[in-house]
Amino acid sequence: NLLCPALRKFFMKVIDNFLTNAYHKELCGLLSETQFEWHYNANITNDKETHLSEFGFFHIFFDENGGRKVPVTNFWYPGLLQIQDAANGSSILRSRADMTMYTGINFSHEPHVDYEFENIATVYYVNDSDGPTIIEGNLIEPKANRLVVFDGHVPHTGASPTKHKT
Repeated sequence: NLLCPALRKFFMKVIDNFLTNAYHKELCGLLSETQFEWHYNANITNDKETHLSEFGFFHIFFDENGGRKVPVTNFWYPGLLQIQDAANGSSILRSRADMTMYTGINFSHEPHVDYEFENIATVYYVNDSDGPTIIEGNLIEPKANRLVVFDGHVPHTGASPTKHKT
């Protein structure tokens, strides 16, 4: 049975030191290489560009059509399986690397949901930064090798860093 959304209890868990140190370090290095393929996005939460600070960069590893046929996706796939286990075996709908950027101001992006149906969402932080993820009024600070698991159909957003470049 599904509960009325107003009565449903919000679910969120935070797992620090999620991946092994060696795997995390390698992943961080991979995403930091100048050869890594980042794609510009004028608005990282929706299709409307309404503020100069909404921009960022992304890289799709896995989407509704499956994994992308690039070596970095193969490297990340064991991490996705670990995330899948942390999300109680839920199917993987999408895996995307997002890079929010320093903008010089305190800026929270527009709240959004990734999918309109019930799902479990995760955020994995590759690096230490500021600019928290905001879920149901909870502020989760970006900490390297931290995983956040939460109700994906609950509005959530992030803030751009003010003390770090990314």
